[in-house]
Amino acid sequence: MKFAIASPSSSAYSETFIHMQMERLPCVMRIHGGPVASETIPGGPIAPLKSVRGLLDIAVEVGLNDSRWEGPQSRELIRRLKRAQVTVLLANYGPTGVALLPVCSALGIPLVVHFHGRDAHMESIVGEHAEAYRQLGRDAAALVAVSGVMREALISLGIPAEKISILRCGVDEEKFFRKAKLLGDPLFFGVGRFVDKKAPYLTLLAFKTVLERCPEAKLVLAGDGPLWETTCNFASALGIAESVKFPGIISPEEVAESMQRAFAFVQHSITPQRGPDAGDSEGTPVAVIEALISGVAVIATRHAGIGEVVIDQETGFLVEERDVQGMALEMIRLATDPHLAMKMGDAARRDALGKYTANQYIYQLRNVLESCV
Repeated sequence: MKFAIASPSSSAYSETFIHMQMERLPCVMRIHGGPVASETIPGGPIAPLKSVRGLLDIAVEVGLNDSRWEGPQSRELIRRLKRAQVTVLLANYGPTGVALLPVCSALGIPLVVHFHGRDAHMESIVGEHAEAYRQLGRDAAALVAVSGVMREALISLGIPAEKISILRCGVDEEKFFRKAKLLGDPLFFGVGRFVDKKAPYLTLLAFKTVLERCPEAKLVLAGDGPLWETTCNFASALGIAESVKFPGIISPEEVAESMQRAFAFVQHSITPQRGPDAGDSEGTPVAVIEALISGVAVIATRHAGIGEVVIDQETGFLVEERDVQGMALEMIRLATDPHLAMKMGDAARRDALGKYTANQYIYQLRNVLESCV
């Protein structure tokens, strides 16, 4: 059995789950870019303008069929998949699956589409692809959702329930290991893109209240995104900049090291209600699972798949979206009780090791792929 794995980009720093797929599955080809594919590994860039065959494809597809760029890309990708003798294709994200369905249909190979978050929830994306998603439900071999909430969202679009498996992304437990004990001032840690659905500004508001009770507390929010500078400015405006660090993008090793020092992992995810990101939602955030595997209590919102992996009052605390005061109170509870933070962290690691390791995720995903051949 020979797998090909497709993703929109070959360089997204935060997509650790895709890197894990490519490292741990017997992948004979990686496919990147759009609208269908702009590169394969092996094979290199798909550049129809630079080959005689590509120019012929352009003449046929663009000149006669008005298919624009997708036609020449599809023809070249089909040739490469044939040469590699690919037997099943895994497409990460719904729109990628939509683009690759005609290619798989032409070759007669099964397509498995792995949804991750905004591709199943964000109003603009779902609205644009609603009918195409229904076609995936009819013609794709299988679909993967990362939470029960996401599965229900896909079913509501008309996708058959029996085609959807729930697989939560796993974490390498050897990289994210249990800390020995909590030392120093109370430290809260968060990592992720600075975007509306992760609402880093609401975490800051909660932390301001924490400082009133625990002035020695510290907060580290790692990552980058369109709201990074806004969030930094907000910390200054709140008068808490000296207690908050924004290190930007950090490596997985640095994430693991930061987890070791944290009293709790914090993330105030919300569903934006207005603007271009309306409806955007998490899947089951990998960083939350990394915290659980690391033996770190999680303080987060009842949002998407978070409430399906964090056991409230046992492995962390859950509050409602936009409940800043509630989040602050739970942060204060752990900041003032290191013993409780360690106890919840122990429970978090025990639970996560039984459910969310990298090997478990890859084993389940491989079973889905193999069942489709």
